[in-house]
Amino acid sequence: MDTIKQKEFDEFWKAIQTEIHSHPVITDNSYCKWFKKGELTKSQLIDLFEQFAVFSKWFLLVQMMRLLNATDLEAETHARYILANELGVKTHPNGSTEDQPFKTSWAHINWLRDTVKSTGLSSVELGSWESAAPATRAFIQGLEDTYGSKNGEVGRGASYAIETWAAWGLGNGEEAESNNFWKELISGIEKYNHHNQNSGEAPIPLDFFLFHLNSEKGHGDNVLEELKEAFSHPDFDGDKFIKAGKQALEAIHTFWLGLDQSRRKQEKQPAMARKR
Repeated sequence: MDTIKQKEFDEFWKAIQTEIHSHPVITDNSYCKWFKKGELTKSQLIDLFEQFAVFSKWFLLVQMMRLLNATDLEAETHARYILANELGVKTHPNGSTEDQPFKTSWAHINWLRDTVKSTGLSSVELGSWESAAPATRAFIQGLEDTYGSKNGEVGRGASYAIETWAAWGLGNGEEAESNNFWKELISGIEKYNHHNQNSGEAPIPLDFFLFHLNSEKGHGDNVLEELKEAFSHPDFDGDKFIKAGKQALEAIHTFWLGLDQSRRKQEKQPAMARKR
């Protein structure tokens, strides 16, 4: 970038930090802050897995929409790699799926089914639209409207916001990483496993969550580079980009707020009613 363009980007970057990086789903996700303590019942853990599975399964449709509406060949290729991996194709460290093997069991929804097998959840029903809570359905619809939008600038803004949220704190030290939502979920499940190690139940495997944690840093770096490249184009619409990013984060926040409301409701129930 030349000096003038760099100054313009610096101003735009301040707006990104204020409008997107400071969103509460990134900085203060009440559900994940609670979950990472590990003080949860089996019923509350099942609730997370049921709703997360809906996201995992229906994200395929949203990702396909992102691929079809990509603004350039690079964005289309990146979207295809993500979709292929979700369907069961292994990835290279850089996120590419070129010349990589495929297994049905590696499809993320099937991986999640294996992960939660010890909870007794139905593999057939897991991820079904019928099992989605209203907040989860609103979340998926919000991603379709933003990340999957036919308007390229809207999709790009949503993509930046989503990947930034998922990669937040990674590579910035232990304290910052501890507030990444994948880290928070992993910490909570680790503590849950520890508390229940003498219960006779198999521990919840962490591989599914660790994979996502370890791949997010690269995704976050990619969308930042895409933003810098897009900003240099004369038709770049910064206002539309930020608005779409905020809308996508609102959709994500709706999902977590739904889970938070559900777990609080369960906590008010008598102890026997919470056991499943």
